[in-house]
Amino acid sequence: MPTHMKCRRKTLPVLALLALLATAGCMTDSGKNDPLPVKSQSRAEYEVRALIDLLADELGSEVDTETVNKNFRECRGKQGDEANDGRFDLGYSAAVPHPRAEYNSGLKKLRKKLEAKGYKVTDYREGDWRHILLYAKGGDANYFVSVGASKPPYDEMTVYVTTPCFLPPGVDQEQVSAPQPRPQRDTAPAVPAAPAVTAAPPAAPVRTPAVPAPARQPDSGQHPTLVRHFG
Repeated sequence: MPTHMKCRRKTLPVLALLALLATAGCMTDSGKNDPLPVKSQSRAEYEVRALIDLLADELGSEVDTETVNKNFRECRGKQGDEANDGRFDLGYSAAVPHPRAEYNSGLKKLRKKLEAKGYKVTDYREGDWRHILLYAKGGDANYFVSVGASKPPYDEMTVYVTTPCFLPPGVDQEQVSAPQPRPQRDTAPAVPAAPAVTAAPPAAPVRTPAVPAPARQPDSGQHPTLVRHFG
């Protein structure tokens, strides 16, 4: 099974870059150390070119050999993991002459052909030359195929094929280590304590002024006379 891999890329045609973005490069959904399929570079190139020739024949045309662009690339892991066992993948693009007026009908033919070969079409769009698009993945070797249109004034359709990550024959697969985890703090950072609240000093007692006793009046020596009346 292919492994979680992405590729070190050189400059590629715009369609090729879009195809890589659509498929996340040559990554798949399996683990990074799952066994890789074994294939030589020459065999991979032969199979990819045979597939493109088959699609060109379906359009009643042939590959324009002057437009061929192929790149063998070193596979790398999602986290930038590298291996030294020679693993590789291949990106191969070529233009196939085809009248612009027949782009949509040609796209239908290619879709039908790829589905017959066991490919699953993941995206498909018809329209003028700016909009046509076909993405498919699968087949016997799990290749990814994209088809688009060359820019005017060329009456050509561009076919781009990406292989999964392959291990050369006779090579032991290297086990890729997981990236080192980030260092963790030994203890949680100290949380500063809230400032202590200082109790206010006790209030001084309030002195209530004494109420003076009423002053005694001096005795005048005069006392009321008891008057007795006699009849």
